[in-house]
Amino acid sequence: MNFDINIIRAEIEDWAVEQGQEHVAIEISRAYLRLVVNQEHGRLYAIEDQTGKADWKAINNNRQQIFRWLRGDSRASQRKIAELMPAIEMALPASRLARVRGDTKNYLATVAIQRFADAMTEILLEGRDMSHQINNVVRALNEISRPTSVH
Repeated sequence: MNFDINIIRAEIEDWAVEQGQEHVAIEISRAYLRLVVNQEHGRLYAIEDQTGKADWKAINNNRQQIFRWLRGDSRASQRKIAELMPAIEMALPASRLARVRGDTKNYLATVAIQRFADAMTEILLEGRDMSHQINNVVRALNEISRPTSVH
């Protein structure tokens, strides 16, 4: 898949803000290690030992590497991110992957569903933010009918 590095950067950075760099690194590392045939020559370290115990040093090293490559502008950084792309695609949450792939309609539908769930929660729990959440749903549905660039 051809990809726009700026879109990848934005999605991974946003994901990291939402879930934490450590979480993102663990998910990308897991996916990468599932895909790599020879882990001894791979770009990332194994994040668990044979018993399944987390190797926090490896997780931290992978986190530093992934975000260094992601933020780098050199050809080497771009090549390393390109090598990680299958793992990144595997690890990205579905709505983020839709944005990366340019699947605007499905992404917007996902946002609308998430906002609908938030609104229903407010309604069912008689929250103070009901009207705001309902307005968010209406805006999300309107966006589906006139999709523009979501980036």
